[in-house]
Amino acid sequence: MAKKVRAQFTVEAVFVMPIVLFAIVAVIYISFYLYDYCRIQATTDLLLHKAVLNLNHEVDIESGKIFYEDIGKQGIFYQVFGISDTKLNYIGNLLAEKLSRGLLATEIRDIKVSASMSKVAIYVEGEFRIPIKGAADLLFRKRTVIVEAERERHNPANTVRISEVILQSGSKIKGLDKLKENLEKLQQIP
Repeated sequence: MAKKVRAQFTVEAVFVMPIVLFAIVAVIYISFYLYDYCRIQATTDLLLHKAVLNLNHEVDIESGKIFYEDIGKQGIFYQVFGISDTKLNYIGNLLAEKLSRGLLATEIRDIKVSASMSKVAIYVEGEFRIPIKGAADLLFRKRTVIVEAERERHNPANTVRISEVILQSGSKIKGLDKLKENLEKLQQIP
């Protein structure tokens, strides 16, 4: 004897299945978003770390190979003028190249690299794209992926050089001995 299926199961399935399918698609796209965000953050951090270590000299940032022949061509005030725009553009282009492959659903729109004497900063902006038209609005209010990374530049050799110049210049200033004596007298006053 054949079992009869009641119609209520069909009606319930009509209401439940779209919710289940939407939940599955939502989990898949949220995982795509998290993967892309983490990949952008990791790639930016790694490149920034390599750049900060290697910006003091003429170096291939990706491999770390130092071009010693170019260091001699640098000029005496190369650190005073900061990092050249060509190096910053090179970092930006290298990051764009690395991010152009491997992202699942994010399109990179903007990469900015800036540097000062003591810091290097990278700003990456992308747009997360979902091919299902209404799902994008339901899942994500803001589909812009923004990653900002900043690192301090530490150059101990330059710090020592600057300290030596200050100490040597200070010892040649007339009246410095009198100033030193007066400061020592002030320290002795209770």
